[in-house]
Amino acid sequence: MLGNKLKFTIFKQVLKEVNNSNPNFMELKKFRNKYDLELIPASNENIILGTLVWDPLIGKPSFDHRGMPNHIFNAILDAGLIDKAEWQQHLDNARNTDPVKANLAETVIDVDLSVASTLGYPKLNAIDNKFGLKNISKFTFGSLIAKTMSNLMRVRTDDYLEELKKKNWDKYDGSIRRVFIITELYYGSINLVVKQQLQEEFKVALKQSGMDISNEIVLGKSTEYSFDHQDVPFAMKLERVRDFNG
Repeated sequence: MLGNKLKFTIFKQVLKEVNNSNPNFMELKKFRNKYDLELIPASNENIILGTLVWDPLIGKPSFDHRGMPNHIFNAILDAGLIDKAEWQQHLDNARNTDPVKANLAETVIDVDLSVASTLGYPKLNAIDNKFGLKNISKFTFGSLIAKTMSNLMRVRTDDYLEELKKKNWDKYDGSIRRVFIITELYYGSINLVVKQQLQEEFKVALKQSGMDISNEIVLGKSTEYSFDHQDVPFAMKLERVRDFNG
């Protein structure tokens, strides 16, 4: 039989080959390494602080995994540590966290177009269907704001997790110990750069899609169009539940 060290070496090599053969995965990895954030696939306004995420070794993060609750306080409710009223209050606090200007070194975040087309954002899908993202010269998120888990929410969550470990290890180990929790969410406008010769076609596509331009900046022979997208997060900061602390 193969030794554990050899098995691990083979596994790493297979994983490397799979990753290198998947350009989208490589772009996602570049994004993670550059910004220390994860892009959110198929994002929607129901993704809030405390949402749980399955982050596989290969592929995009997922909000749907067998046995995983969709929020940390769902797991705490299921374990009987809080009642329905407390659960709702915690969710409301997470959802209504005030956004602040994002504390990032860069004022815009670049996203590779091959990745942008797979994210599943409704506005991007509408543009892709009517115009084609391949005709876009550059895609960025700007006007960045962020929601961050408060110290109070972190302490309360940590206390509940410690209590869950002591009272019901099987529940903790079976449903949430191996998953990730969202501790920061990032929002921003969608910015698309279009070459001059394609602008008329682009504006027709926007009209057909019912999309409104929030800002328009001429950049030489191209124009940057901005669209409000600050009700849906595009990126998230993840922490492992098993390493989480207040």
